[in-house]
This record gives sequence, structure tokens and C-alpha cells, in this order.
Amino acid sequence: MGENMLNRKINFFISVVENGSFSRAAKQFYLSQSAISQQIIQLEEELGVCLFDRSGYRPILTESGRYYYNECKKLLEQYKKIEEMTKTFDGSKNRKLRIGITGPLENKHLPIIINEYKKEYSDVIIELKKIKFESGVNQLVEEKLDICFGITNDFKGKENINTVNLLKHKVCVVCSMEHPWSNRKSVNSIEISNQPIISFSKSFGKGFYLDFIKSFKQDGIIPNIVQEVDELEELLLAVKINQGIALVSREVVDEDSGICILNIDNTHHHADFCIGYLKKNNNEFLKALVNITAKYFCDIISKNNEVYK
Repeated sequence: MGENMLNRKINFFISVVENGSFSRAAKQFYLSQSAISQQIIQLEEELGVCLFDRSGYRPILTESGRYYYNECKKLLEQYKKIEEMTKTFDGSKNRKLRIGITGPLENKHLPIIINEYKKEYSDVIIELKKIKFESGVNQLVEEKLDICFGITNDFKGKENINTVNLLKHKVCVVCSMEHPWSNRKSVNSIEISNQPIISFSKSFGKGFYLDFIKSFKQDGIIPNIVQEVDELEELLLAVKINQGIALVSREVVDEDSGICILNIDNTHHHADFCIGYLKKNNNEFLKALVNITAKYFCDIISKNNEVYK
């Protein structure tokens, strides 16, 4: 472990604190109790303070000891992080990117992006993980992901994350083939107020959900939400069996999906799509993928006037 690279007396000291006795610490390191005691005494002499009050049955930290323990724990945690980051530079076996993807948008565009990326970074291992918007951001913060796609609102307030805006989704209405709107090409936003609506739940993405409700208010509509779902597949199936209409990004629905797709006139509904990564992650091969992704959407999506500006 990384902590073995540091002063062993610090490890002995922490063990005594966390085990509550010199004898238990000695067993942890397969040493005698006297050997551990001598190491702690030497540490106290080097520091010029008493770390333990030994007057009772068990050693109790002094004020100096508590401070030293807390700071040493921070030091060990920092060393572990340094050790983990250093390993990412240790040859191609550790050059890995864990990418959180939300679904159809990445399925359509990411293969092209990755193929371009691999021309220069063929040794980087790509791991893809299906996520929901908010859970993906949380996994990024917890360092379970290196890069995460999502909706910009879900990244708000995360000061330790860099985001790059990619595009502004056009939101459309989808309805079943049996719906009265099935022969129409568009619908006015005010007409939606009388329709039963299938929507994504908060668990799909809190920021996404709040934007969704806010857009209805801006349109002057009180939505008649009859069902909330956690997955796109559930939403589209509920629409197909005519349980209601849904408002989704045009990017995530297929013209051949067995449902009708209508433009919305005079609406505030939109979804700003982005990519995020931790500010402290300075891997050049990570930033290269971010840059290639941003350029791809700028070059390709702008042709359809869908680029985020």
C-alpha cells in the first residue's frame, strides 16, 4: 500500500490510535509491544511533544496527538490519490477512459467520435457505462467515471467539474399511430395542455425534470402528467399503446420507431447536452477525447443548425 512508502513510525502511531492499544498495533505489524512502544517514543522525541497520555489503562491522545493524527490521515489519503493518478501514466495498460453514456444520442454519434480518437490514441482502453443523467454526474464526482455525457442543468453547482456544451436539443412531441394527431406535422405548445403526458421521473435526472416543468410554466401550461417513467424504452412503449403523448429530444427517437413525431411551435422546451469531466483530471488522452467530441458536434451538428451557441 502507498502508506508503507512513508515514515513507518507514522503507520505505527496511526495503528495505536485506531486499535486503541500498543499490543493490538504490535499484532497488526507482527512486532512486539515493546518494539512499537519504542518507535512511538522515538517519534515523540523527534517531534518534541507527547502524543499520548499513558497514565490510564489505554493510551489517550493529547491535544498535540489529535492534531498529528488528523493531519497524518490527510497526508495518507493524499498520497493514495497521488499514487492512483501516477499509475494512469504507467504505460498503455493503465490508459483507460470510463465514459458514462445516456443512450440514443451517444449510440448515434459516439462510434464516429471514438473511431476518430483511436487514430491517435489506439492504446487507450474505452469502457462505456449506461447512466441516467443525475447518477452519471454523481459517479463522475465519486471518480467512478472519467467522462460523462448529460444535460447541463444536472452539472450546475458542481464546481469541481468542467463542462463543454455540445448542442441544444430540439424537443418534439411523440404520439401513437392511433392518436388524433397522428397525421399532423406539428402542434402548438398550448394544445399540449389538454393532453395526458408521459414524462421522465426525477430519478432520470433532477435537473432535467426541473427544466421540463419550468418550460411548461414558461409556455403558460399546467401539464397533465399521468405517468412518470425511469427509462426511454418505458416512455416510448407507453406512447405506442396510446396512454399519452410525450415530449422528448428529436435526437433520441427514430422515424421508424412505430410512433408519430411532431414539431412543437412556440415552446420553451429544449435540452442542452454537454460533456463533463473533473477539473483535476489532467490526462492528455482524456482532454483529447473531449476536444474531438466538441469539434465533432460543432462541425456535424451545426450543419443542421442544432449546435449549442
